[in-house]
Amino acid sequence: MPFAAFFVAFLLLLCIPRRSRKLAVCLLLGALAGLCAVYTTNARLERTRANYAGRTVLLTAEVERADSSYLPGTVDATLWVESVNGSPASFCIACAELPACTAGKRVQGWFALQQPDMEEQTAQYADGIALQAEPLAEKLQLTVLGESGSFRARTHRLQQKLSESLRRAMHRDTGGVLAAMTVGDRSGLSAQLRSAYRGAGLSHVLVVSGMHVSILCGDVLGRLLPNRKKRLRGYTGRRVRALFSAVMALLLVGVTGFTPSVLRAAGAVWLSALGVWVYGPPDALTSLGVAGVLMTAGNSCAVCDVGFQLSFAAVVGTLAGGAVVRRSQEVWEKQRAKKKRPRLRFWKRKALGLAGSLWETVCISACASMATFPVLVLRGMSTTVWAVASGVTVLWLVGPMLSFGLGAALLGLAAEGLALFEIIRRPVAFCAEGLAWLMNEWAFRVSVLPGASLWFDGTYAALVCLVLILLCVMAMRRHIRLRVALPTVILLAALAI
Repeated sequence: MPFAAFFVAFLLLLCIPRRSRKLAVCLLLGALAGLCAVYTTNARLERTRANYAGRTVLLTAEVERADSSYLPGTVDATLWVESVNGSPASFCIACAELPACTAGKRVQGWFALQQPDMEEQTAQYADGIALQAEPLAEKLQLTVLGESGSFRARTHRLQQKLSESLRRAMHRDTGGVLAAMTVGDRSGLSAQLRSAYRGAGLSHVLVVSGMHVSILCGDVLGRLLPNRKKRLRGYTGRRVRALFSAVMALLLVGVTGFTPSVLRAAGAVWLSALGVWVYGPPDALTSLGVAGVLMTAGNSCAVCDVGFQLSFAAVVGTLAGGAVVRRSQEVWEKQRAKKKRPRLRFWKRKALGLAGSLWETVCISACASMATFPVLVLRGMSTTVWAVASGVTVLWLVGPMLSFGLGAALLGLAAEGLALFEIIRRPVAFCAEGLAWLMNEWAFRVSVLPGASLWFDGTYAALVCLVLILLCVMAMRRHIRLRVALPTVILLAALAI
């Protein structure tokens, strides 16, 4: 795959016109950098496999993640190895039947290490897991050495404290949804709730990602788009706004335990804020691309992670939806200027503002759904016909839920030292729980409707998606009106399905 990308970039350098040679050089350099990253990652993994695969060793490790297992008294865990037989080491392993323990603990025990199975090899390498481990029953049992003092463990303990303070005196379902959306703790989500959100097309809401970061930072992605209404007039105001967005992104990264999806989005926010401060034009796609390069610098296999792919596809779809909204607004304003209509009355301005907000929500939801659809199909996952309807109906709840949820979590943590904060926390938590109840009700009701879970043949659906993408690109290049292009694409997609 890397050699193929390098070869394609080289052909582009030879075939495209001279005025576009700079773009081809950038593609060629990008392919070369990707090739170097893949070589470095493979060399590190091969060195780890050669040193430890097929051996029985005494490991001292930190528990990064611990999920429930089928066997009682065990967990499916991810461990960060600190030492092997007393010698320092630094790599990640997966253990399917580890004796019950919690994340953030340091453990020691005898394990048999082996290479990952071929079916799971790509997914485990994408998560940074180099080897699989199996605890030995005939050796001494697993010893818990106490709490780890690493930065990773400290952030996890902070995340758990915030989750507990948020879910205090809440119903399990509403508290679980708020904890997943706000602090990234999905341990309180039941299987029924996960299935309902998946059927309603809202499963991405339960994973803190770029959408949550943009909402919390005050519509950062929208602010990066040019020709945006209500722009800050002074450059000083823009720099203050950029600094505020960077601080809010850092807050969300901290409370979610530095998860990769939040780090990618926050990295884009920080890069765009840096561009504002150094008088550089902020560009959302460039910031997103640089954030992706930085996130995969240590592990080139991370691009194979389905979460990584869905996150980038959703952000690109969001930007495409914003571009559609911007162009439609420009066309409407030009038509209005030609007709020289008098100034609108107050109620008409409010009605047009409401219609514009609804149109923006529809466009962004539709484009984000269309962008993630090829990824879902190619990865063998199900999709739903209600994704756009769910986005238009309840996606506006995410902003207030984030604000109230973060407020309730931080106030609950502060209430341990001062009872006054508990008095303030209760109404804030009540508002957050009410909004979560509304979203849960929508998910449960929509998930039982026909078309809530659809599976497609991967090859056929990939070809259909490719054809539809090419048609959209042709329509954009030839400046075909949206009223003609959109129904045509929808009709062709319906016929293909």
